[in-house]
Amino acid sequence: MKKLASSILFALCGLFAAPAFAGTISIDFEHTPGLDGILGTADDVAMPNTYLQTLSTQYASLGLTFTQGQLLQTSFYNGDPSNHFMSSRNPIVQLSTAMSSLSIDSYSIWNVTVTLYDIDGNAIWWEQLFNPAAGSSFLRGQLVAISPEPFYSFSVLPDNPNQILNLDNLVLTTYEPSVDVPEPSALALFALAMMLGGLAWRVRAPR
Repeated sequence: MKKLASSILFALCGLFAAPAFAGTISIDFEHTPGLDGILGTADDVAMPNTYLQTLSTQYASLGLTFTQGQLLQTSFYNGDPSNHFMSSRNPIVQLSTAMSSLSIDSYSIWNVTVTLYDIDGNAIWWEQLFNPAAGSSFLRGQLVAISPEPFYSFSVLPDNPNQILNLDNLVLTTYEPSVDVPEPSALALFALAMMLGGLAWRVRAPR
């Protein structure tokens, strides 16, 4: 009986594994990673005070490579002349790590659409920040996209490829495989194993 209880407990170990936690990458475009390759540490490097610069591999150590995109430094976005933000027609980012969601702030005069792509470059999800006064009034808002499966690249596009979007504060959540929650039947087996273990101990206990 003791062996039976032990066997049941051993079989259930995989059902009660520790849950996986997703990581978050937050980029405000004011700093780039230093030698440690991580943002938010003492060796972060301040973004150069340049009016316009091309985004490419500044965040490669975090797994992001911009194949399209430009960074602007003016007071236009939030009133701070030192603020850096993306001001670009169609930023496109390749990812070396699978992601599950993203959010990005926008202050644009056009509708903003984010599209997520799988490892083969197929579009798997998209979300749009709709501007009811597109073309005549700027709209400040946040675009959030949660993918049903891991994505490895994304693009942020206006309605027309020649239109400019103003974007800031990119947040990505890394993809972590979900951990199955034990079914009620598994919990019942666990309770049975505990009962059998207790009974076996009582039978073998010296009197």
